[in-house]
Amino acid sequence: SHGDAIIGEQQIERELTRYRDAILFVHDKTVLGMNQGKDVHTLMAEISLPSDLDIGEGYGRISWSVRGIYENYMGWFDGNPTSMFSTPVDDAYPQLVELAGGAEAVAMLAEAQIESGDLELALHSADIALRAEPKNIRALQARLAAFKALLAASDNSNEAGWLGFGVRESQAALDSVLSP
Repeated sequence: SHGDAIIGEQQIERELTRYRDAILFVHDKTVLGMNQGKDVHTLMAEISLPSDLDIGEGYGRISWSVRGIYENYMGWFDGNPTSMFSTPVDDAYPQLVELAGGAEAVAMLAEAQIESGDLELALHSADIALRAEPKNIRALQARLAAFKALLAASDNSNEAGWLGFGVRESQAALDSVLSP
């Protein structure tokens, strides 16, 4: 249901074997990295399939599978003792934003990150600014722009769906600030 039909016993066996081997490769590389003490984000960035196992990422992402495998084995704890407590990291953002010169300054950083192509980092910066000042127009615009750029570049149906949601959510938040 996520692609063209595979026809013929040999072709079906070949494709399923390759799919299985790709899953096993990602699993084993993830576990190896965990045993080497690497964090989930490092592994998400490092692990990719060799060309002979490339099965495409039209529906999922290798990095998402890495994260799923990692979290399946590690559970909720990411190895950072700070994560053991109930206070979310987001609660630190308003004070950090204040130290950085305010939400406007952090939103300007997000704009610069968009300009330099660091779209994922720009989303984080915009979110940090918005945690401190939820109605900051510049941060909302940066968040919207980053989501739109990521959506335009996406070739993955699930990712595109979630990025589209991010666009709609950001646009609605911006609209509610601009025309209350």
